Amino acid sequence: METKQFLEEKAKVINWQITLKVITIGFIALVLMIPRVMIEELVRERESSAESAKHEVMQKWSLNQTLRGPVLTIPYIEKTFDDKGTIIKEEIHEYHFLPETLNIEGEIVPKELYRSIYQSVVYESTLKITGHFENPDFEKFKLNQSDILWGKASLSVAISDLRGINAMVDLIWNGETYPFSPGMDNRLLGDKGISILVPHSGPSSFPADFHINLNLKGSDELQFTPLGETTRVNIKSSWNDPGFQGNFLPEDRSVSVNGFTAQWKILNFNRNFPQSWKDDAFNVTNADFGVKLVSVADHYQKSLRSAKYGILVILFMFLSFFLNEIITKQRVHSFQYILVGFAVLIFYLLLLSISEHLGFNLAYLISSLAVIGMVLIYSRSFLKTWSNSILLSSILTFSFGFVFVLMQLESYALLVGSIGLFCVLALTMFFTQKINWYNE
Repeated sequence: METKQFLEEKAKVINWQITLKVITIGFIALVLMIPRVMIEELVRERESSAESAKHEVMQKWSLNQTLRGPVLTIPYIEKTFDDKGTIIKEEIHEYHFLPETLNIEGEIVPKELYRSIYQSVVYESTLKITGHFENPDFEKFKLNQSDILWGKASLSVAISDLRGINAMVDLIWNGETYPFSPGMDNRLLGDKGISILVPHSGPSSFPADFHINLNLKGSDELQFTPLGETTRVNIKSSWNDPGFQGNFLPEDRSVSVNGFTAQWKILNFNRNFPQSWKDDAFNVTNADFGVKLVSVADHYQKSLRSAKYGILVILFMFLSFFLNEIITKQRVHSFQYILVGFAVLIFYLLLLSISEHLGFNLAYLISSLAVIGMVLIYSRSFLKTWSNSILLSSILTFSFGFVFVLMQLESYALLVGSIGLFCVLALTMFFTQKINWYNE
């Protein structure tokens, strides 16, 4: 009777010890979330520093470029008459005409510039702009030819950052060459640009074919506006990770390790402004489209995403050590749990710092091998056999590998992650189903 009572008392003590250990492990895991959050903030801070350095380089090189034009602007005199037919007021207004066809052939040559350890993607581009203007139809506006100020007719091309122009820009108009002038007085297209008075302006100058060669520097993005009745844009580049953006996607595209080509075809029916209008009746700046040179080495975002999985890796390790205690009857001190948890957190610091120099994938490999090796050697100091240490280190290896796979999947990360956690839980249930938790 006394022996039975002794065994019951001993079982109660063991149950209480197990319960206390679980509570302690949970508390340690919660406390370790504080440095994990601090690591996430450090990643964001480093990312912000990288963005600042990148923007500084772009400011000195040239910013994102948006090209709009050419647009033909012809001013005219609008007269107001009284009942007797006498002119009482004259005002100058403008009619804007878009080309019937607009074709842009271009090549983007990317460059990688560095400020300290931070990379910025810039480019140089060569653009060949050709098209055709029909004779401006003033009859539908019921204007007299004598009221049209042909001598002030101009062509405007908006360029968002004029610092990107690195060669003289000429207009070839019906086979004759004329130089553009800096500056543009057409706020419908943008704040900056180049312009030129239409050569030999008058009805006899139309119809007209034009040709413009433009060498343009920029950063990250190159965009266009579909101003032609039919607009065709063909772009090629050696950059192999383009991001097509704006209001229109390419009609045809090809992306390979050697670069990309993209072709757009846009009709005037696809946009919300006509081929001609008076003054500021329409806005053309909302129809931009183009390409972005996406930087695949965005290690800060990947480091931040992997750090968010830190709690899972820590819980996997704590669960493994706890089950090892129950199965082998070899106790692990709470301080040893803390050191293993900090080892996992150090992994994310190593990942962040090394990835800034070597890239995410290689940094992930180096950091994980370093931490796995450290945990393997340290765990051997308090576990009975090398096999136990290798087993627990293998679980850490699986955890790091599982997170790395999730980093690569992106769109399927949630699906694969939830299935993986389900399998881990199922395996844990399977291997613990025969454990006598109450020592009965």
